[in-house]
Amino acid sequence: MSSAAAGGSRALHWVLKIGSLKKSMTFFENVLGLKVLRHEEFDEGCEATCNGPYGGAWSKTMIGYGPEEEGFALELTYNYGIDGYKNGDDLQYICLQLDVEATKAKAEAEGYACAAASGGGVLISGPDGYKYKAIPSIEGRKERFVSVGLKVSDLPASTAYWCDLLGMSKFSAPAPVSEPGDGVGLLSETVGYGEEQVKLDLLQAPGAEKTPIDHGLASGRIAFACDLVPPIHSEAAAAASGTVITPPLTLPTPGKADVVVTILGDPDGYEICFVEAVAFYQLAEPKYDVIDFESRATRGGDGAAPPKSEKLQHAAGVTAAVTTPEEVAEAVAAASGDGLVLLDFGAGWCKNCKKMVPAIEKLATGPLGEKLKVLTVDIDEADELADEYDVSGVPTFVALRGGRGDKADEYKGNDPAALEAKISALLG
Repeated sequence: MSSAAAGGSRALHWVLKIGSLKKSMTFFENVLGLKVLRHEEFDEGCEATCNGPYGGAWSKTMIGYGPEEEGFALELTYNYGIDGYKNGDDLQYICLQLDVEATKAKAEAEGYACAAASGGGVLISGPDGYKYKAIPSIEGRKERFVSVGLKVSDLPASTAYWCDLLGMSKFSAPAPVSEPGDGVGLLSETVGYGEEQVKLDLLQAPGAEKTPIDHGLASGRIAFACDLVPPIHSEAAAAASGTVITPPLTLPTPGKADVVVTILGDPDGYEICFVEAVAFYQLAEPKYDVIDFESRATRGGDGAAPPKSEKLQHAAGVTAAVTTPEEVAEAVAAASGDGLVLLDFGAGWCKNCKKMVPAIEKLATGPLGEKLKVLTVDIDEADELADEYDVSGVPTFVALRGGRGDKADEYKGNDPAALEAKISALLG
């Protein structure tokens, strides 16, 4: 079937969440030979969740071998205050054509493990647990990036989504694909918008049909340039498979072009960003910025000690601040069996946490407040609680059953209506 995305779409970049920009850049520059194309610092989270579901300060660094209008790139997103993410089993590798032996030697010199890969390549375990497959040069190919390997739960369903709905074509895989690290043969399909473009290697382990993909907290997204966003959104919204995560949205960029984007989700929950090409390429002109690591360190970036931050605000009189599991257990024991204890994880530096204070006051003093106890947790002062409930970004709200303490649900974000709806459903 025809697809609005088929004409003129081009693979732009893959987004990686990183725990240290300084460490990552040492690897990318010294091992893979990538360079900074542009770098930006932001005081609060991206409206299109470009940096994930986090509301605090963050940075974006685009790296590649040349201008983004001509070649694929990687987008490195760093969230201040978060020095690592739980990895899932989704992203298998990023494949590049390089001098294999020279790249292997550089990686080992920097202390990164290497293993043999199919097709005469090498698989490098880089920073943050991401893997990079270096393969021999492909005759006549200019684009240095080759493909992104993604594990899928249902290969036919994934192929249908990417090809039938999003208009990609099928390409032959370069060699039999093996799962990195254990040698198990994988079923595979290679899809993309053009022979010279970066493609997706969709990978499924035999016998693992319908096994859910674990995206962890490090999950990234793929971005594509397109002619127009609305037609792609309309087709995706009408489709039976996949989801629309973010409807068409205009992102203003002071001093630069505003861009229109939509974020889709495939059947396995992989995030897909489509952005209108003309404005994006104006925005993406390389500046070859020099990263100010000294300035980043004063903000607690890249492993530096965090600056002394203001105290986390909370709804005075209707919430209690806690820092230990024992305090949480005491509150749970005192709550009624049909009630909830809501852990409100935040931080003083988080602007979106401040925005949620009125919503918490409304919840705690309204009709739902009779069965709701709210506990405020500052993640800068309660590492043990943040680890126990696997919280790596704020604002995050974790609902516990009264009397028992088992986790009922959680909400990550800053939409008061969404939080209220979730709490109402749990107490209903």
